Amino acid sequence: MIRLLVALVGVLLLALLALASVWLIGQLLSGLGAFVVAAAGVLAGLLKFLLLAGVLCGVVYFVTSSWRRPPGRTR
Repeated sequence: MIRLLVALVGVLLLALLALASVWLIGQLLSGLGAFVVAAAGVLAGLLKFLLLAGVLCGVVYFVTSSWRRPPGRTR
């Protein structure tokens, strides 16, 4: 009878350990998901900034190059 009780307690402890490990894996994955979402938000903001900076730099380059003196004229 003692063997049966020890085996039953062992099975219950193994089931509890399995549930705890599943819970822990879920917590880790949800934390990883939150990190990935935050990183995606930061990278999206960086992409918007770089696109805006590239467009503005292109406009400035175009406007300044159109104000240059024509070649061959010094004054």
